[in-house]
Amino acid sequence: MNLFLIDSDGALVNSEKIDLRCYAQAVREVLGIEMDTDLSHYANLTDAGILDAIIVEHGITESRSLVHRKVEQRYLALMGDALRSHPDFVRAIQGAQDFLSEARSREDTHIAIATGGWESAAKLKLRAAGIDVSDVTFTSSSDALSRTEIMALAAFRAKQDSGYVFKRRIVFGHGERNKHASQELGYEYVEVGATQGNHTHIPDLAHYQAVLSRLSLH
Repeated sequence: MNLFLIDSDGALVNSEKIDLRCYAQAVREVLGIEMDTDLSHYANLTDAGILDAIIVEHGITESRSLVHRKVEQRYLALMGDALRSHPDFVRAIQGAQDFLSEARSREDTHIAIATGGWESAAKLKLRAAGIDVSDVTFTSSSDALSRTEIMALAAFRAKQDSGYVFKRRIVFGHGERNKHASQELGYEYVEVGATQGNHTHIPDLAHYQAVLSRLSLH
């Protein structure tokens, strides 16, 4: 049995036009802080990980869970407003629907979402892109801080949900942080959208058949 671990941002959904802008605005409105928007500066590049770093950097003493809840709720509201005005700000990556349909139809494969976004935000963007993940194992930054922890927890939940022990765990993701987390866990990695590095790469999920063939998953 194989496990496909799929990141939503960059692999299934393109939401770059609203993600950082709405997140930074939520932090500014709730905490009165202008956050550093160079995301390479954050050790944990997840919604919860970035906010934890801001809390520590600025010595915020209010309850962590309360701060997270306030910022998350404002972030969701801002994204909702943006999408009502500009529904095209979030769109499915080319081939995402066909790839998910193919993965669901495979008797030798279980699929799970492992995203660095908060669950509420990730599902909002997936719905806006017309992608249904209601029947899919789902793990997010609401469950763990780091991408490595999120992926590991997603694999654990997938085993519980399916009852299978997985021979192969293959991550479909976007960005160096996903690649490094996959390597740390010993999972196979497919980069969706970028070309740097020596890992397996496809421009988008419209090319999924080629990468499945390359992985000997015919």
